[in-house]
Amino acid sequence: MFKRRLTPVAEFSLASLADMIFLLLTYFMLTSSFVSQAGVQIVLPQGTSSQPSPAPHSITITANGEWYWDNQRIRKENLEKYVRAALSTAAQDPAARAITVRADRSVVLEEVAYAISLIAEYRGTVVLATRRP
Repeated sequence: MFKRRLTPVAEFSLASLADMIFLLLTYFMLTSSFVSQAGVQIVLPQGTSSQPSPAPHSITITANGEWYWDNQRIRKENLEKYVRAALSTAAQDPAARAITVRADRSVVLEEVAYAISLIAEYRGTVVLATRRP
């Protein structure tokens, strides 16, 4: 008499989707540990509590006395302008107000102190980059 309409059954196997998510998670976990800190080559001093830096900006001082802001070479006299601009737009979150100071171990301590004092003057958080012994 009346024919039944056949409707397609829409099923999706979640097993293959779970495998793909696991592979992507593994890939990103492995590759994130291979990311280098910066393009400027320096020899960091040793430290006992080395942890990855959460800071969005970095100041690098090379053994030759060259200054870098986020891998861009700058003059030491212009550093205050960069620090002020970065910290004036940052939120009140301490992680957003953090600036990493990376200095070659042969750099005079006075240069590092200058960078730290500028960050402190604008109420930023200082993160000192070191390497594991």
